[in-house]
Amino acid sequence: MFDKRLLGLIIVVGVVAGLIGAFYTHLLHYIQHFMYHYSDSDHLSFGQAVARVSPEYRVMALALCGLVGGIGWVLIHRYGEPLVDIKKAIQDTTKEMPPLTTFLHATLQIITVGMGSPLGREVAPREASAGIMTGLLRHVDMKSEDKALIIACAAGAGLAAVYNSPLSATIFILETLIVTWNVRSMGAALLSCGLATLVVRQAGVGDTIQYTMAQPPLYGSYQEFAIVLGAVIAIGVVLFDKTQSMLPKFDRKSPKMMVISIIAFTIIGAMAMYFPEILGNGKAGNQVTFTDSVTWDYALGLMGAKWIAVLLALVAGAYGGRITPSMMLGSTLSLAFAALWSIMVSPVSLGFAAFLGAVIFLGLAQKMPITSCVFMLELSRFSVEMLFPITLAMGSALIVQQIVKARFSL
Repeated sequence: MFDKRLLGLIIVVGVVAGLIGAFYTHLLHYIQHFMYHYSDSDHLSFGQAVARVSPEYRVMALALCGLVGGIGWVLIHRYGEPLVDIKKAIQDTTKEMPPLTTFLHATLQIITVGMGSPLGREVAPREASAGIMTGLLRHVDMKSEDKALIIACAAGAGLAAVYNSPLSATIFILETLIVTWNVRSMGAALLSCGLATLVVRQAGVGDTIQYTMAQPPLYGSYQEFAIVLGAVIAIGVVLFDKTQSMLPKFDRKSPKMMVISIIAFTIIGAMAMYFPEILGNGKAGNQVTFTDSVTWDYALGLMGAKWIAVLLALVAGAYGGRITPSMMLGSTLSLAFAALWSIMVSPVSLGFAAFLGAVIFLGLAQKMPITSCVFMLELSRFSVEMLFPITLAMGSALIVQQIVKARFSL
């Protein structure tokens, strides 16, 4: 049952998350415009703006990003309250997310992504919204399960606001955060995510479509291709997870992290001299693969460069989301594989393959397979007919992933 207090807090969640999403969206665009010398009147995407500046400028921009991020996160870890992960705050509501430290931490993520960090922007609004609601809940006497639901809804509504994706954000709450599908939870998730999307649309962002492009055609042996692609992506995700687990651990409070951050991000900038699409969360890479605007060998180069860039950012102690980076890794790998399939088996649309690979890699890498299927359709507004190959590929990928992990004890 919903009492008046819980219902009121859910409404507050939607408003707060919507305002946070709008603020971070405008801040991200401001940082991007400032760093790469363009404006709305230029009608350029971030990827096009990055490609337009000189290769040397990209190196300098990323070195500066490493400096800002390195100093910022060292100061946060040294002088701020200990950060608390969203899932831990949901599982144990006594472990509160410190509102001010969490907000500063989230804002630094947006600043660094705007400067060119290869990580995603979606964690910031989720953490900031959840952190603010945690602060409000300190003054409310309610059951721990209700507090957990509010925090989960805040995190999901933040995702809905920043990506204009209310339904997939609702599924994200139910599938990954509270892992329950009762009517009470669904009602809270739907209302909070819907309100957050409404607020952000009214706050100057509008009804934004992330990928404004024609839907790629379905032809050839695309059903068989989807099943095989699922297996290929599953192996790719397992390998990516393995490389992440091998990263060295550093003391994030140590001033040495500032030097490590500058070095790591300068290397990322050097790679961006040849692959400018790796800068930012990964949308630039997806735009060129979804539209089949790159060759298969360049797509493989993009995948390798983005893979290394994400690992370097994590080594540097940077924070950020993995949603769009995962999508880019999947789209580039899939485009290259589709080119091989088209030669050896039968032609398939490379743009379709890239889109499908982005969905599957995201679903497996972030452990949200159902969310991913809906999320990508909301971002692109493609037809639901895409759900057929997505279902085949996701099912194949999940099974192969489990087999590979069990076989090699991963």
